[in-house]
Amino acid sequence: MINLSRMVKETRKGPRCQCTPGCLNPPLENSPFCQEHLRFCPRQAPLSGFEPQFDPDKYNKKKGLKESQNCFAYAFDYTQLPKKPNCTEESCSVPFPQPGRASGYPKWSKIKGKRCPDLNARVMGDVKGAKITAFENKCPKGMTKIAAVTDEDEDYHFYRQDSNGYWSHKPGATDVTHLDATKRLIYDPQLARRKYEDSGLDYNNFCGYMCVPVKQHKFKRGGRFLHFLRKSAQKSRSFLRKSLQKSRRVLRKSLQKSKRSLKRGLKKTMRKRRGLKKTLRKSRRGLAFV
Repeated sequence: MINLSRMVKETRKGPRCQCTPGCLNPPLENSPFCQEHLRFCPRQAPLSGFEPQFDPDKYNKKKGLKESQNCFAYAFDYTQLPKKPNCTEESCSVPFPQPGRASGYPKWSKIKGKRCPDLNARVMGDVKGAKITAFENKCPKGMTKIAAVTDEDEDYHFYRQDSNGYWSHKPGATDVTHLDATKRLIYDPQLARRKYEDSGLDYNNFCGYMCVPVKQHKFKRGGRFLHFLRKSAQKSRSFLRKSLQKSRRVLRKSLQKSKRSLKRGLKKTMRKRRGLKKTLRKSRRGLAFV
C-alpha cells in the first residue's frame, strides 16, 4: 500500500506530476502532468454536477469582493457582504470570514498554530453536513468538493473543485487563480506545488478533502488586519530578497574584478622577475670575462 503523505513530503523539493501519488516524474512545462500522463490520467476526481464554474472575474474585477473574501469564502462560493453603508462590491475593507467563528471556536490569535484536525473540525462546525471524503470519491447530489491545507506556523488555505474538473483558490485578498505555486493548473491540490517562494508560505500539511453542501452558508468574520499585515510581510520579504540578490551580484562583480586585477599584477611581477633574471645572467657573464 502506497503511503501518500510520505511520498508527497519526499518530493517537496520540486514540482511533480499530479496524476497519481506513485508517479514521481517531473511535470512538463506549463502542465500538471508528466509526459507519460499528458494525454490521459487514470486517476480522476468525479464531479457531482453541482460544482461552481471557474469565473475569476466574479471576484477579480470587483474590488469590494476581492478584498473582503478569502480562500475560505471562495471555497464555498460565498459572496455575501456585511450590511454596512461603506461596504459595496466596489469597495469593502472588512475582516475575512474565518472557519469556526460561526460555531463558537476561539479566534486564531488565541490558539498556537493552525493544525489540520482543528481546521477540519471548524469547517464541520460551521457547515452542517460537511464530511471527509477522498479525491476519487464522488460527492452526493447537492454537494461539491473542497480541500484544506496549512502552513502550521503561519496560515491555512482552501481549494475548491470547479465544473471543469480542475481546482482553483483565492489567496487572501488577491486574485482568484487556478494555478499552483509553479504556475501550473491544479489537478490535485495534494500533489500540486504549495510552497510560495515570494511570500515564504509553505502549505506542507494537507488536511484532506471534504464534500460540502451547495447553499448559502452563514460565516462569521474576524482578523481585520490579517491580510494587510500578510501583504506587508510579503513585500518586506520580497524587498529583503531583492536587496540580498543585488548585494550578491555586486560582491560577485567586485570579486571578479579583484581576481582580474590580481592576475594582471601577478603577470607584471613575473615579467619583472624574468627581466631581473636575464639582467643577473648578463652580469655574471660579464664578470666571467674580467
